[in-house]
Amino acid sequence: MKIAISCHPTTGGSGVVATELALGLAERGHDVHVVSYERPFRLNSHDNIRFHKVNVQDYPLFKYPPHDLNLANKLAQIADEVKLDIIHAHYAVPHAVSAMLARDMLCGCTSSVKVVTTVHGTDITLVGSHHDFYRVCRYAMTRNDGTTAVSQWLSDRTQDEFDLDATPTVIPNFVDCEKFSPDRRAGYPDGGEFVMLHASNFRPVKRVQDVIRVFQLVQERLPSRLVMVGDGPERGMAEEMAGELGICDRVDFVGKQNDMAEVYRNGHLFLLLSDYESFGLSALEAMACGTPVIASRAGGLVEVIEDGRSGRLCKVGDHTAIANAAVEVLHSAETWQRYSRHASARAKDSFCKNLILPRYEAFYDKVISKTSVAGGVVV
Repeated sequence: MKIAISCHPTTGGSGVVATELALGLAERGHDVHVVSYERPFRLNSHDNIRFHKVNVQDYPLFKYPPHDLNLANKLAQIADEVKLDIIHAHYAVPHAVSAMLARDMLCGCTSSVKVVTTVHGTDITLVGSHHDFYRVCRYAMTRNDGTTAVSQWLSDRTQDEFDLDATPTVIPNFVDCEKFSPDRRAGYPDGGEFVMLHASNFRPVKRVQDVIRVFQLVQERLPSRLVMVGDGPERGMAEEMAGELGICDRVDFVGKQNDMAEVYRNGHLFLLLSDYESFGLSALEAMACGTPVIASRAGGLVEVIEDGRSGRLCKVGDHTAIANAAVEVLHSAETWQRYSRHASARAKDSFCKNLILPRYEAFYDKVISKTSVAGGVVV
C-alpha cells in the first residue's frame, strides 16, 4: 500500500506511535510518506520512507500562519503525485480535518485516497471536548473513512463525548520488542542505589510534582535516586519542589533523551502518576525493558498494567499508597525480579509491533475495499 502518515513531530505519545507505525509499515514493504512541519525525532531513514516537510508561510495578511491549510495542500499534492491509498491522520484536529480537505480537493480526479483517523487522547479529552473545537472534531470522525482509538477506555470516551454512529475500533499502541528489551538491563542493586524513573512532556496532567513527593517518601526508606526525563511547562515547579523538600541532590533532570530503551534498562522502577493516560506508551516501553511500573489507576493504564504482576496501580494523588507500592516492589531481589519478568512478558505477549501492525494493515484493507462511511466507521 501507499500510505501517508500525518502527525505531530514532538516527543508525545501520538508522535512516537505514528513514527513507529511508519517504520514498521516500511519494514513490511509498504510505501510510506511521513508529513509534518519538521522531521519526527524518532524517524530513522528507510528505503520505503519519504519525509515531506509542511512549509508554513508567514504572510503579513495572516495574524497566525495557516498551518492546517498548508498541511491539506501538501497531503493533496502527495496523494495526487504518488496515488496514495491511505492518509492516516494522528489526532482528529488538525490532521484529520486537513486530510479530509485534501481528499475533497481531489474529488473527481483519479485519486481514491481514503482517510483514517487515530485518536490518541488529548485530541478528544481536551481539544475535542472544548466548545471551540467540538463540531470540527466530530466532523473529522463522522466524515472520514475509518476511526481507531489506542485503548478501549479512549474508544468509549470518544463515543460518549461525540455520540458517533459507531464506536471507534480499538488498535492499541505497540512497542518494538527487539529495541525495547530486558537484554543488558541493570540488575537488582544489592547494597546500592535504586534508580526510579519518570518520562513525560511535563504537562499538568502528568502530575510531576506527585512524582517528586512520592520519591521523597521512598528515598527515606530505601537508598535511591530519581531520574526525570523530558521537558515541559511543569519542569520548573518540579525542580523547585525538589529543592524545598531538600532532595535536589538526589533528583536528576536530564531533559529529552534519544535512547529511551537504554534509560529504561538502567532504571528499577518507572513512575507514571498522571490524572489519566489514554494508553501510557512510556509505561509500556519501560515494561518491555523489564522495568516494573507504578501508575495511576486511571484511563487506559488499567488495560496495559496488570496490578500485582507487571506493576502496581494506585489511586491518583495518594502519595502514601504509591510510595508503599514502590517499596513493596523494590524491597527484595526476588520480588523485584518477579515483577520485572512479568512486565517484559506482558509487553512481549500483548503489545509487540509484530502483533499490532497486522491489525492496522487489516483495517486499511477494509477501508480501501469499501466505498461508504457512517460515523467514521466503514460499512
